[in-house]
Amino acid sequence: MKTNFQQVFFTVVAFTLFSGVGSIILSQKSNPSPQQARLSELYNTTWNLGVGGIFGLLGAAEPPKSKSEESDEEDDTGEQKADA
Repeated sequence: MKTNFQQVFFTVVAFTLFSGVGSIILSQKSNPSPQQARLSELYNTTWNLGVGGIFGLLGAAEPPKSKSEESDEEDDTGEQKADA
């Protein structure tokens, strides 16, 4: 499960960075064509959504359990786990 989260997270980060760089590059044009202006708006929107997605994913990520929490958990039968 952890690798699935990492794949999604890094994909969102990659698209967000790509959109941010594209938006910056297109905003440097002095007289952009209508297509370039529309693409710049699209990159900017994608950047904003990506940043929100990153913070959403970070907020939803389950923090790693400490060793004391793992040893206190009970198994399916209701008994305490034996320490190895």
